[in-house]
Amino acid sequence: MPIRAGGTSGAFGYIAGHRVPVIGRVTMDLTIFDITDVPPSAIRAGDYVELFGPNMPLDDVARAAGTIGYEMLTGLGLRYERRYIYPDD
Repeated sequence: MPIRAGGTSGAFGYIAGHRVPVIGRVTMDLTIFDITDVPPSAIRAGDYVELFGPNMPLDDVARAAGTIGYEMLTGLGLRYERRYIYPDD
């Protein structure tokens, strides 16, 4: 997927089965994603964008950010919702 003007090389999210690029800068708690290539019927206001998880491996995201996975996780702070998903025994 080519990066559109204003996009940040290597910075992506994942929504509705599509990898979507970050547009502009990430500032505090605000990030803008380009969802142009996502069918309008596939998303709606309030849908979550995956920043790391099954479709966005933590180490890949960290590498694109120039850091390591540990720093990505510990740098989140306490305000964010966390969901711990454990594999079946």
